[in-house]
Amino acid sequence: MLETLRKLYHTTLNIGIDKNDSNELKLNKISITIVPVIMAPVGLIWGIILLSLGDWFAAIFPLFYAFASLINLILFYKNKNIILIKCSQMLLVLLIPFMLMWSLGGFANGSYVMIWAFFSPIAALILDRGSKSIYWLGAFIALTIFSAIIDPWLIQHQTTLLPEFAVELFFVLNISISLSGLYFLLHYFTTQREKNAQDKIGDSISYLQSYKDTIDRNLIVTRTDIEGKITFANENFYRVSGYSPEEVLGHTHQIIRHSETPDTLFKKMWDTILSKQTWHGRIQNRNKKGETYWVETTIAPILNNNNEIVEFLAIRNDISQLLKQQEELTKLLYFDHLTDLHNRNALYKDLKQTKDLSLILINIDSFSQLNDLYGEKMGDKILKQFSTFLLSYMIENENTHLYRLGGDEFALLVTNQKPLSVVNIANDLVSNVNKTPLSIDELVISLSITVGVSLEENILLLSTANMALKIARRSKKNLVIFSNELSLNDEYEKNMKWIKEIKDAIKHDRIIMYYQPIVNNLDNTINKYETLVRLIDRQGNVISPVHFLEIAKKAKLYKELTKIIIRKSFKAFEHNSYEFSVNITIEDILDSEIRSFIVDTLQEFNISNRVVFEIVESESIENFEEIENFIIEVKSYGCKIAIDDFGTGYSNFEHLMRLQADFIKIDGSIIKEIVHNKRSELITSVIVAFAKEMGIKTIGEYVESKEINDKLIDLGVNKSQGYYFDKPQATLAKKGV
Repeated sequence: MLETLRKLYHTTLNIGIDKNDSNELKLNKISITIVPVIMAPVGLIWGIILLSLGDWFAAIFPLFYAFASLINLILFYKNKNIILIKCSQMLLVLLIPFMLMWSLGGFANGSYVMIWAFFSPIAALILDRGSKSIYWLGAFIALTIFSAIIDPWLIQHQTTLLPEFAVELFFVLNISISLSGLYFLLHYFTTQREKNAQDKIGDSISYLQSYKDTIDRNLIVTRTDIEGKITFANENFYRVSGYSPEEVLGHTHQIIRHSETPDTLFKKMWDTILSKQTWHGRIQNRNKKGETYWVETTIAPILNNNNEIVEFLAIRNDISQLLKQQEELTKLLYFDHLTDLHNRNALYKDLKQTKDLSLILINIDSFSQLNDLYGEKMGDKILKQFSTFLLSYMIENENTHLYRLGGDEFALLVTNQKPLSVVNIANDLVSNVNKTPLSIDELVISLSITVGVSLEENILLLSTANMALKIARRSKKNLVIFSNELSLNDEYEKNMKWIKEIKDAIKHDRIIMYYQPIVNNLDNTINKYETLVRLIDRQGNVISPVHFLEIAKKAKLYKELTKIIIRKSFKAFEHNSYEFSVNITIEDILDSEIRSFIVDTLQEFNISNRVVFEIVESESIENFEEIENFIIEVKSYGCKIAIDDFGTGYSNFEHLMRLQADFIKIDGSIIKEIVHNKRSELITSVIVAFAKEMGIKTIGEYVESKEINDKLIDLGVNKSQGYYFDKPQATLAKKGV
C-alpha cells in the first residue's frame, strides 16, 4: 500500500515534466507541483470535517482549493505551462487560508489556518530566487494586518462556533501538517538542487576530460617555468618529437630546435611573452630522428593574482602534412605536369613580382604535324626533350626563367638585361634549335621555332609578345620583336566590334539572304539560284560575309549563322518551283548538331528535290566515310550535291566521284581569265570533258561579260552565274533573262 502511494506521489510530481526540459526547469516544475500535492488532500479532508460539523460556509474554501488544484494539475499535465500553475497556485495558497480563517471567526478560532498562506512567499522564494518573492511576503503581511483590523467585527458576527476539541484538534493538525509540508518542500528542493549541482560538476569534469583527451589527441602541449624549462609535456609531444619524459622534463625546447630556425624568431617570441602578451607563429622543429616537422604555435604567459608570470603554456598544432599538401597543390597550380617546368600561372605570378623584365615566346613550328606523324606519345617525348634543351640553353644565359605555357608554346622570362642582349638571346636560340636535332628512340628529329619578343612594361609583356609571335607566323619569319607599329590592338578592337555586330544582327533578325541566278546556257532561262548570306548593320548597310564569317567562326557564332541561312533559304523557296543551292562546309557536315538540323529541315519542308548543297572540296577531308554517309542520306530525300571552287588549289577527281557530285562549279579565278588565257581554257575543257563522262553538270562562276559566257557555251559548260546576268539581290527575279 505504501509503495503504491509512493509511486502515485512521484508520478503526480512529474506530470508537468517534458523530456526536453533541463534539470533546472524540472526542479522548478516539481517544486510548484508539490504544493497542490500536499495541500489539496488536506483541503479535501478539512472540507469534509467542516461539513460534518455543520459549517458548510467554511467548508466551501478548502473544498474549492482542492477542486481548483485538481484542475490546475490536469491543465499542467496537458500544456506543461509552469507560469499558469505557479501563479494560480501561489494566489490560491495565499488567499484561501485567510478566507477560511475569516469564515471561522478570525484569529480566535482560525489563526492556525493562516500558516498555510505562508507557503506562498516560501514557494516564491524557492522558484523566483529574486526580488519578486518579497512581494508575496508583503502580500502575506498585508493580509495578516487586514485580518487583525477586521478581527473584532468577525468575532462579533460569528454565528457558527466549533467545539473546543475540534479547535484544538485543528490547531495541532494544521501546525504539524503545515510545518511538515514546509519541511518536505524545502527538503525536496535542497536535495534536488544539490543533486543537480553534483550532476553539473560531474558533467563539467566529464567535459574537461573530453577537452583534455581531444587536446592530447590533436595538439602538442607543454608548460615551462619562467626560465623556459619544460615542466609538463602531453603524450602528443612525446609521440611527435620521439623523446621520452626523462629526456624532456627539466630541459628547454632547445632539444627540438631546427638549425634553420633563425635566432630573430626566438628573440621576438621571448620579447612578446615576457611582456605578458600571447605569441603566435610557425616554427620548424626537428624530432629525435633528425626529421623536420612544422608546428603552428601559440605561447601564452600564465599570471598569478599579483599579475606576475609564473609559467608559460605552449599549444602547437602539427601542420607538416598540411604544408606537404600545400606544396603539392602549389606544384599542381604552378608547374607543368609533363615537363615539370613552371606553367602559365607561375608566369603570371612572376610578372607581378619581378621588375626589369623581357619576354621571349617560343613556338615549335608544325608541331601538330609531328603529332600526326609520330603519335601523341612521341609528341610528349619531343616536348620533354625540347624543354631539356631549353634548360641547358638557360645555363649558358643567366637571369632567364623557363615556362611551358601549354601545347608547344614555351616562354623565357629574362631579368635585368638590356634590349640588345635579349634580342641576341632570342636570335641565338633560333639558330641553336635549327642546328641541334633531337635524338629520341633512335629517331633524329629536326625542329624549327618561331619566336616573339617583347621589351614592354610588365603588365603588357605577355600580350605584346603574343602579338609579335602571331605576326611572325603570318609573315613566316623566325623572330619578330614587338613595337607599337606592329600592334594588333586595332585588329582586336575590330574583331570585338564585328562580334558585337553579329550578335546584334542575330538578335534583331538582321541576317538576311541574297539570291544570284544561275542561267541555263541551253535556253538562257533561270530555273536555279544560289543563296548567299548578308548582314544588315545598325546603320542599314549591307555587309558581305567576307567581313564577318571568319570572325563568326572564331567567336563560336558560326553554327547559329548556319542554321539561320539554311532555314531562311528553305523558307524563300518554299512556294515556288526554283532549284536553289545552299553553301555548307566539311565542318558543317561533320558537326552532328548541324547535320541533324539539316535532316530536320528537309523533313519539315517538302522541297528536297529542289535543294542543292554546295560543298567546297578540300584536301583536309579526313573522315570520308562520314561525309559519304551524309551525302547518301540527303540524296535519299532527293537533294543534289555541287562541288564549289573546283579547278584551283586542291582538286581531286577521285574525291569528286566519291562525293557523288551532280554539279561542278568551276572556280571563278579560271573563268575570269578564260577569254585571254589558254591555260584557263584548257583546264575548263578538261573539267567539262571529265564531267560529261561522269554525267555531271558544270557551272561557270564569275561570268562578268558576254565574251566569257560565249566562251563557256562553246566549251560545253551547262550553266553560268555572274554579274553579266545579275548581281545578288534580296528578291528573286522572274524566269528568263
